Amino acid sequence: MASLFTFPNRILFGEGAISELRAEIAKLGIARPLVVTDRGLVASGLVSDVCKQLDNASLFDRVQPNPTEEDVLLGLDRYQNAKCDGIIGLGGGSPIDTAKAIRLLATHPGKLIDYDLTTGGVNKITADLPPMVAIPTTAGTGSEAGRGTLIQLPQNGRKTIALSPYLLPSLAICDPSLIVGLPPMLTAGTGMDAFTHCIESFLSPTYHPMCDGIALEGLKHLAKGLESSLTDGGNLNARRECMMGALLGGISFHKGLGVVHSLSHALGSEGRAHHGTLNAILLPHAIRFNRPAAEDRLTAIAYALGVGRGGDAVGHLLVLVDLLLGHLPLPRKLRDVNGLRHDQIGHYAVLAMQDHCRLTNPRPCSRGDMEEILDRAW
Repeated sequence: MASLFTFPNRILFGEGAISELRAEIAKLGIARPLVVTDRGLVASGLVSDVCKQLDNASLFDRVQPNPTEEDVLLGLDRYQNAKCDGIIGLGGGSPIDTAKAIRLLATHPGKLIDYDLTTGGVNKITADLPPMVAIPTTAGTGSEAGRGTLIQLPQNGRKTIALSPYLLPSLAICDPSLIVGLPPMLTAGTGMDAFTHCIESFLSPTYHPMCDGIALEGLKHLAKGLESSLTDGGNLNARRECMMGALLGGISFHKGLGVVHSLSHALGSEGRAHHGTLNAILLPHAIRFNRPAAEDRLTAIAYALGVGRGGDAVGHLLVLVDLLLGHLPLPRKLRDVNGLRHDQIGHYAVLAMQDHCRLTNPRPCSRGDMEEILDRAW
């Protein structure tokens, strides 16, 4: 069976790249952009700075963490009423994913549930989409180079992905100077999201050697930059390494993810738990679960990170991950995350089994496996 390789969009990377925004939206034919963001970024002043380059822009800042269908519909209403002709997603994964979903519904009929990947929605998404620019202000989700949008839907009570190569942003502007002021907790959480993307995509059994190389390279960049970004938030070199690692992680997960993301998507459906923080807590438990099916791949990851050549590479990798997590200002147990309940583990496991990422985990997992991983992480 032939493999399908679809690869990323046009990307501008580097300090000062944001100064190209006006010229770039003109190339895309955008005259009246909708800027999709959140109120935290508005309060920081960053949105105002970016919008100085824009004429006739409309602002939608109602995106919440773990965005919902309501967020998307409110943004779509703003897009249509302002007669916008393009979209700018400015922020972390939540604004960028919301921007993608608004973009989809701007030209496609029905509701987001109609485009659910797990029920064949990919075949309903066409190239008839308005142009979109993604501008990440965190170094984590990789949504600026991803083909999907992940939104919490009321119809099925879970985070649901619409996915298509057509949903790739027309352009991504990745400027490390935009993440210099990112607080330590958010730096750590988004960084571990990117770290998990690289590991899970490399472990995915999908045949994609290009993504394999990109995943390992992403891990190297994150290893160089993450802790330094925490100890010195103004270290632009470290921020650059993290942003590149996150970008490479976003490209590599075109190959698929795994059980960490299925579980974090399920847990993120409850309350407003930060996605990257959940990934950080779950990652070592998932590595142990996957080890029987992925020893060689985990060994390659250990070697790429410079550990394990003296024997028991996977054991050394687990020690390295534990040491890294020990230096981050993040909770280590699910019980320390507000809004999660141990008596709901069965429910979380059911949601995780419905998640698309489970299908590309290297080791098949049952509902009982999901419950056991959650219990160990509690």
